[in-house]
Amino acid sequence: MLNKKISVIIVNYKSANFLESCINSILNKFPKDIFFEIIIVNNDAEDLDLEILDNSKVKVINNGNNIGFGAGNNIGAKIAQGDILFFLNPDTEILSINIEEISSLFSDKKIGIIGCQLRSTENEIEKWSVGSALTLFNLICNNLKLKTSQKIISKQRLTEVDWVSAAAIFIEKNVFEKIGGFDEHFFMYFEDMDICQRIVEKGRAVLYFPKAIVKHYGGESYQNKKIQKKDYYLSQKYYFKKHRNIFEWLII
Repeated sequence: MLNKKISVIIVNYKSANFLESCINSILNKFPKDIFFEIIIVNNDAEDLDLEILDNSKVKVINNGNNIGFGAGNNIGAKIAQGDILFFLNPDTEILSINIEEISSLFSDKKIGIIGCQLRSTENEIEKWSVGSALTLFNLICNNLKLKTSQKIISKQRLTEVDWVSAAAIFIEKNVFEKIGGFDEHFFMYFEDMDICQRIVEKGRAVLYFPKAIVKHYGGESYQNKKIQKKDYYLSQKYYFKKHRNIFEWLII
């Protein structure tokens, strides 16, 4: 029996219609003989009635407004009882997962974050769910399709990488707290690259675990694409200011 507790933390905004299937996939795929809890941090002031989540393992926190992805996850992490935090997007379904193996990987104190394989509704591996460190050179090459991180996503074995998508990641709570959680200056986007970068800087590894497979519907939290683009580029600019040199930041 697994002796570590797991806290699943889900930030909801405009994705309530996905929550039931997401939670059912957790209940179906997680072992019955372990302690786990599901914490829903609801950033959607227009949808405070989540009666669909009537389950003893589910706790709902209503924020009353959209405080952002990272900030919402930080709230969930503060009340989490688990030794391991599993940050999961609401518009996801777990297809395959091995909690015992993931937990055992954390016995190696060099491990910081473990990310899952994300698949689209067409069952294709999501292109931007794992990759190499973000630099100006890599960004230009990726946009021009000259060189990308896409070789990584085809790997079927445990692989050390620079970053994994926060749509489905595991991290020990004590490690999460030591690095200060998610940087709340990122309202949306790039907070996963940032937290992975900070983990690596602390001498720990980021692992891509392709045997843990999660379907990701994606793009459900934004109805206004102009606002989505604005948030994306603001976060990208902040990431370069924080982690790269002034030359790259000025170009961005």
